Amino acid sequence: MLLREPVAVFFSLAFPLVIYVFIGSPYANEQLENGVRFIDVMFPTLVGTVAANLLLMGMPVYFAELRSRGVDRRYKVLPLPGIVFAIAILVAMLCLVVLASTVIVAVVGIAHGLRPEAVSLAYLAVNLGLIAWLCCFGYFLGSLPFGARTTQAISAAVFFVLFFGSGAAAPLEGLSDWIQFLTQFNPLRHWFEWLASTYTGAPLADGTIWKSLVVLPVGAVLALIALWNQKRVTS
Repeated sequence: MLLREPVAVFFSLAFPLVIYVFIGSPYANEQLENGVRFIDVMFPTLVGTVAANLLLMGMPVYFAELRSRGVDRRYKVLPLPGIVFAIAILVAMLCLVVLASTVIVAVVGIAHGLRPEAVSLAYLAVNLGLIAWLCCFGYFLGSLPFGARTTQAISAAVFFVLFFGSGAAAPLEGLSDWIQFLTQFNPLRHWFEWLASTYTGAPLADGTIWKSLVVLPVGAVLALIALWNQKRVTS
């Protein structure tokens, strides 16, 4: 089903590469503190952006498209638990996440080299935590009882607000004080900062870890609501 939307798939795969080409590559080898390069700080956010883009934008729209075509109702008549439909969507999207992440890792690795922390358990664990939250949130957005176009508008608004408010595209220091204050409530900002710290060894701001982890139980609640929404719509 995903291959029937090649333009959407291509955009999802190309989006982080566009960020790398126009923002990352010109300053890639610029030295920051403690021998850390600019690309070392940006690489974890590129990988995180891949997951956020696909799971907060791609998955909700994919879910809504399947629902508009009655695929969820076909699953309903099968002798399978309702969660199987959710798992099928998640597996499809996670395959794309792995593919797009592999592209980013290959491009950055070949062009600039990767730090040994790229394969550390701590770095991988933080990535998995981020993906778990994104899966729950994205599935919740896709379960809302709206058509594909409305879902696309909602998910795009959510993604771009979280993305630009995370500091991944541009530094937040130049923003107004009240906007900087609001970004403190942006989970994506804290996850990206945690990823960058784990990858580069840079110190973390106070509260970053708990501000990241606190959204995991919230995400679990959203996932349960999404399953209830799915059951209600197909019943």
